[in-house]
Amino acid sequence: MKTRRKLLTRNNLRLLLFAAVLFLLPKLAYSQADWTLKGTVLDAVSGKAVVNASVVSRVSKAASLTDSLGKFSIRLRAGSQPVTFSSVGYFSKSVTINYQEVLSGMDIKLAPETRDLMELVVKEKAPDENVRSSQMSVARLDIKNLKNIPVVFGEVDIIKALTLQPGVNTVGEGTAGFNVRGGRTDQNLVLLDGAPLFNTSHLLGFLSNVNADAIRDVTLYKGDIPAGYGGRLSSLLTINTRTGNKERVNVSAGVGLMTASIMADGPLTKNKRLTFLAAGRVAYPNLLIKRFPAPTNQNKAFFFDLNGKLSYEISENSVISASGYYSQDAFKFPEDTLYGWRSTTATLNWNRQINKVLSIQLGANLSHYTFNLNGISPTIEYQFQSGIRQHNAHLHLLWAPQPRHKFEAGVDFTQYRLSPGNLSPEKNSNITHIDMEKEQALESAFFVSDEWNPVPWLSVNAGLRYVAFRNVGAGTVYQYENGIPRTPESVRDTLVFGNGKKITGFGGFEPRLSVRINTGGTSSLKMSYTKTRQYLHLISNTTAISPVDFWKMADDFVPPQTATQIALGYFRNFNENAFETSIEVYQKHLNNLVEYKNGATLLLNPALETDLVPAEGKAYGVEVSVQKSKGVVTGLLSYTYSRTFARVQSAFPSEQINKGDWYPATVDRPHSITVSTQWKWKKNWTFGTNFVYMTGRPITFPDGTYRVNDVVVQDYSARNLDRVPDYHRADISFTKDTRTTTDQRRYSLWSFSIYNVYARRNPYSIYFKQIGSRLVSYRLSVFGTIIPSVNWKYFF
Repeated sequence: MKTRRKLLTRNNLRLLLFAAVLFLLPKLAYSQADWTLKGTVLDAVSGKAVVNASVVSRVSKAASLTDSLGKFSIRLRAGSQPVTFSSVGYFSKSVTINYQEVLSGMDIKLAPETRDLMELVVKEKAPDENVRSSQMSVARLDIKNLKNIPVVFGEVDIIKALTLQPGVNTVGEGTAGFNVRGGRTDQNLVLLDGAPLFNTSHLLGFLSNVNADAIRDVTLYKGDIPAGYGGRLSSLLTINTRTGNKERVNVSAGVGLMTASIMADGPLTKNKRLTFLAAGRVAYPNLLIKRFPAPTNQNKAFFFDLNGKLSYEISENSVISASGYYSQDAFKFPEDTLYGWRSTTATLNWNRQINKVLSIQLGANLSHYTFNLNGISPTIEYQFQSGIRQHNAHLHLLWAPQPRHKFEAGVDFTQYRLSPGNLSPEKNSNITHIDMEKEQALESAFFVSDEWNPVPWLSVNAGLRYVAFRNVGAGTVYQYENGIPRTPESVRDTLVFGNGKKITGFGGFEPRLSVRINTGGTSSLKMSYTKTRQYLHLISNTTAISPVDFWKMADDFVPPQTATQIALGYFRNFNENAFETSIEVYQKHLNNLVEYKNGATLLLNPALETDLVPAEGKAYGVEVSVQKSKGVVTGLLSYTYSRTFARVQSAFPSEQINKGDWYPATVDRPHSITVSTQWKWKKNWTFGTNFVYMTGRPITFPDGTYRVNDVVVQDYSARNLDRVPDYHRADISFTKDTRTTTDQRRYSLWSFSIYNVYARRNPYSIYFKQIGSRLVSYRLSVFGTIIPSVNWKYFF
């Protein structure tokens, strides 16, 4: 017994010693071998903070990003080691750090790239950020590099540049909006400085309505949407305006075949704490339209847009900024209709670094969109107007108590006001006055997320968002008979709600999760899960976004749309990050999509729900990308295989589409190939090329004809079971930058491009017309020929 007790005592003592070693060893190692480097990354020219700059130490196997004030914190091992600082549009900088020499914070100044007009369009924030980051399904545009991409009319276009990315396309050439992984155009949340844009195009879709000269950065989330954002199903596109230069006033002006632009930025005070940016763009497309054949040459068009931003540095750790945007379009067809639409946004943000680990952002924004339609024919003169207003206030917190954790949390409050339409006749008009009932809603949201790096090879980003949505009065709600399809004739009761009274409400959690596992020094495996809800519906019976579309609130008849997306990806870089490759697979399921009954009446319909039916959707695909970002020749090769289907099932056969079976959605384009290259020549010339191929979109052809009272009628029985011919084109461009030194202030930028080099007449749609006993088809092409262009911009 004594021997046994001694053995137990010895074993217990060994266990205690072993536990103590396990407990103390990490603390000793942490205190003796690790230390925290803190500092700020600044622009070497303007002195402004560089946001989201990458800070990497390969020796310590650690990485960090700068916050909204350019500050960073990274945990390093003891001893001297190189630390690399990099960001899009800047030369990378490697600094040898010794913990004995750096006792306080340090400032790192990054020089802007002198070849920034000759780089690839899309690249990540750091050379290996695509591998090291926990995020996936993300594309970032470097605005300074868009000038080398061949585009129609030579105009730098953010949206068109995004469509070169895998998983992003449009339903046709020259159309408004964009589609992401099978999503519809209204399922993309587009934010300009945090304020939503409800229309992203000029000239009915030919150009995007954001002036790229005034923009600092653009990020598209095709999935893995951060928990701080919600309200749309498919994607998030954030666009941020540049901050004015702190050192000097800069001015640039440009002119092209269709537009002229001017921009100025710089300090407004001697202490350089207050800076400004102002940019404007105006179009004169009528000069080109007049050269088209009749009747197109009788059309008239015009647009302009304005951007502005003020930024004031209250202190080293506190910045307040205000920005604004306004755009206006007008388009007149030769017969009897004048279209016009306006977009207005305004934002106010205050960023404050409370201490070394905590920062806050307090902000408010508004967004107004209005559409006008004027009939100018005799006896039917009228004015039609619709629009949407959104006001938002938010508070966001960022807490990084240690390098392995970064917590984010926040609250958002949003108010919506919709005007579905108002029709007012002019004098001596036969039009009847119609004033549709306005809609209002209140939305509250809360989110929390944590980016956790427990070990160097593993990163987990988990978030949760909750939204409460209330549709409020004043309003009228119809009640319908049960057991039969909803029609205006089946209304059995009418409920009237007073101003501010709750009509209906919705809410739910939206979990977000992403995981990154390093599989080697230059490769990683990633997974993401995203759930989203959408409480606003775009009502449209056209293939692409059009000005006559209008928004509708979710209600008991048209409930919120929901979507879940799962994605898995493998990322690997080669040749010291010169080649970035990735392959991603995804699957999406969507509920409560809005579809329309055959022959639906949408505009000015007080009982709109009688012409709408709920649909179910599914999408899946594979995206392959190979990008070369270094060397004389750079480029992007991408291939996407994707399918998107919809299904409308109902107890009533009259409401079913294609007998309740799955059918290809309008945005279903199985195969897509994009090749974009840039070749740097001597004397600052760059040669750029694009080649794009896409499967033709689904369309509905007539199955036959029949006679009604001796009138031949076309029979359309099945939806989206045919396709327009495949789309493909090639473009080229030549860009000349006249700078000879890095600090040269006065220089020119010339751009020559040819869009659709081999004059492919890509069909946008196929139309059918009955001529006697024959059914004749017609092909509509938006751009059916070569379009050359030249642009010149001068900087001083």
